[in-house]
Amino acid sequence: MAKTIKGWDVIPTMSDKRLKLFMVPSTKRHLRLRKDVGGYLVAFAAEYNRVIQPIDVGTFDDWAWTAPRKGRASSAISDHCGGVAIDLNATKEGSQSKSNVWWARHPVKALRIKRLLNQYKLLEWGGNYKNFYDPMHFVIKTPNVTLVKREMLRLGITAGGNIRKK
Repeated sequence: MAKTIKGWDVIPTMSDKRLKLFMVPSTKRHLRLRKDVGGYLVAFAAEYNRVIQPIDVGTFDDWAWTAPRKGRASSAISDHCGGVAIDLNATKEGSQSKSNVWWARHPVKALRIKRLLNQYKLLEWGGNYKNFYDPMHFVIKTPNVTLVKREMLRLGITAGGNIRKK
């Protein structure tokens, strides 16, 4: 079976039973993700919406699973094809270029994203990439479902992506 960049199984079609359409809490947005770990990304997206930048304003530019594409510029298969990566506010602040200074212009939001990523320890942020700057991109960095579920339990995240009150 084909694997993504981070080692997740590729999910080839939208009808695959490993995928689920999740509603992001407190938004009108939905994301198609791996059923077993999607709640982790959905909870993060809800927190991002609350403390960083609203995601359900204007263009629907919050992306998740995608089918593998032929003729990619890279030989690696995107983690989006495994249903374990999301792009948030892609058309607003997500330019894949070092000339993108959105985060530098918003130091409070940049600090908040660092704090949020300290909480969601299993996420990797494309804004930290050295060779391919991708600030809209968030991915679960380990293909260990058990570890992700343990983190969800630690954070009080339900399978649907809601965060239980502590």
